[in-house]
Amino acid sequence: FDHGRFDTAARYVYNSGGFTPEMLESKPVRALIDETNRVLGSTITVSHETPPELTAALRNNVFIFSGLKTYHSLSEVGLSLTNKDGSTKSWPDFYNEVKAIDGQYNGNYLYAEYNHAVHSAQMAVKWHEWEKDGDQYDLQYRTAGDERVREAHRQLDGVTLPPSDKFWERYLPPNGWNCRCNVVQVLRDDYPRSDSDKATAIGDEYTRTPKAQMFRFNAGKTLEIFPAKHPYRKAPAKVKKAVEQMAVELRTPQEVVDFLNASEVRRAWFERGFNSLISTTERGVNGYTDMRGLIAMTKARLDNVLAGLTKLRQGKEITFDEADALATFWHEITHNRNKPGNMRMTSLQTQYMELANEFVARKTLPEFYEGVGGKMQHPEFMADRQSTGYNRWVRNYCKVIELTGADAEEVLSAVREHLFSQPYAEQDAGLVNALMQSGALKADGTKLKRSEVKRIVKGCLMFGEDMLQKYVESARYSSPNSASMAAASCLSSQNSAKAMNVMARFCSDIGALSGLNDCIKSSLSALLCPPRISSRTAGSVVKSRNDLLRSCKLP
Repeated sequence: FDHGRFDTAARYVYNSGGFTPEMLESKPVRALIDETNRVLGSTITVSHETPPELTAALRNNVFIFSGLKTYHSLSEVGLSLTNKDGSTKSWPDFYNEVKAIDGQYNGNYLYAEYNHAVHSAQMAVKWHEWEKDGDQYDLQYRTAGDERVREAHRQLDGVTLPPSDKFWERYLPPNGWNCRCNVVQVLRDDYPRSDSDKATAIGDEYTRTPKAQMFRFNAGKTLEIFPAKHPYRKAPAKVKKAVEQMAVELRTPQEVVDFLNASEVRRAWFERGFNSLISTTERGVNGYTDMRGLIAMTKARLDNVLAGLTKLRQGKEITFDEADALATFWHEITHNRNKPGNMRMTSLQTQYMELANEFVARKTLPEFYEGVGGKMQHPEFMADRQSTGYNRWVRNYCKVIELTGADAEEVLSAVREHLFSQPYAEQDAGLVNALMQSGALKADGTKLKRSEVKRIVKGCLMFGEDMLQKYVESARYSSPNSASMAAASCLSSQNSAKAMNVMARFCSDIGALSGLNDCIKSSLSALLCPPRISSRTAGSVVKSRNDLLRSCKLP
């Protein structure tokens, strides 16, 4: 234990003229809480066999204990600040008392608390293993067997009962400070079972005093290192609330990883596990994932994820930027739900995949908020998230659902299932099938053909929102040629050559411009007059005028 942390906190109390609950969140006091938590928390050893839920619960209990311990110790420091006549003591006189308080709380008490924590943590882990076996084996109470064993524990030596017996709810060791007793698993036929009522009565007899009664607990069942009736728990409600709020703070990326892994529901979000959350300086991205346990985010977004998750756990409102960052985080998590895993893809396949992933991620944001223990906030991100480059694609796809009368819930369910179970290179099929299976219709009530739906889905990537809407409406009311003419008319005289490039690429793939009349052809040719057109829209490349004309099947 770093006693310098206690000295710094005591100096802070001295300079402040006393100690109040509000000072718990100050930097010197928080540092003392963290140091106490570091020492006691080191008793919780983690192995692959230890359930993350158990580890998280025990760590939470230790932090709360550390916070309440700090409150009580510094309260005594505060009371030592003044003389009997009310005057403030000199620093040397005050510091002498501080050293005595430090020795008591962080010497004698901490030694016993540390030993207790080690023993409780071991028993909690063992209990978890024993519960898996049920009553297939019995449990037997055993003392250290030497002259140091206290009489109360000697009376319980050899008690043998099944795990389901009520005796173990009260008398699973440790049963007092510096208790060295143990419990072992034994074969049912090797030892006769004890009288449960008699054994419990012996334990009750020796734990009648309030200080002894607090040890009537089972760390494995309560998921607590320190019993709920410990004297430190006698603190004002606002102190308990402040410490509990601190206990759920997520201050490092690794704490976020541990938090998500501490729930079976959240672990199911990762097909190949989650073990690393880092910041990235890569330009042009909000974040990325390798889909093998690593998620990277820009520092600003990562900081907002930490702050946002903390506030959600504390039941507080989050900011717009925090909600935006959490939506990015959920987008990357959603990538990790794909069973086949990452693979090489063409540029177009990647676009279809990102469209599907962002569509599913934003429409399932409530699942994320519920999973982290909060309520849904900033629902506007379910419809519009302008910080992502995929926003237009998703908004277009949602508009297609609306215009074609497809069932939105059925579309989401189908896209989600395909996204999670099928290869990333085949997500275009999932987007198309979802619309066709969910009732996408023409204006006359007939079903859209697969070829028509494929064109429309591709249009989600290629067109702006207004252009896409006009194209879909034309496709629902007219023939393919009329639809293409309507789309081309969207590119009238005021539109840019950049937009023309996108239109040309789209139409070359679907053959939709083959039926344009001479007037439209002339208009297109006039707009394509520059010998070369440079465009990065939708990832297109530079094309010559003649290439564009040929791709559009123009003379």
